[in-house]
Amino acid sequence: MQPLLPLPEQPTLQQLQDYIHALEDKMGWLHTDLDHNCLFLGEEVGEIFKAVRHLQGARRKQGDVQAATQGLAHELVDSLNFLLAIANRAGIDLTAAFAEKNAINQGRTW
Repeated sequence: MQPLLPLPEQPTLQQLQDYIHALEDKMGWLHTDLDHNCLFLGEEVGEIFKAVRHLQGARRKQGDVQAATQGLAHELVDSLNFLLAIANRAGIDLTAAFAEKNAINQGRTW
């Protein structure tokens, strides 16, 4: 097994983007195009919905909430990984985009 890529404690959003780039390079995934990353993200979002259903079911039936929560956490991370990869492919600095878009959102009337 190859050594794990180091991830800083409390990483910034930019460090997460850099980490995903390094991970994709290590795994040979940098050739995957933007369209395919979007399709993969769509699959992962579907898995989030399924994991939420499992968590809600575990809460209602006094099931294994910890395992269901961990499953949801893993699906959220898979989705985040694809979001970061998409941003990287498009040359988007998510930290700057996050600040800009949330400033816009705060000025909107909902």
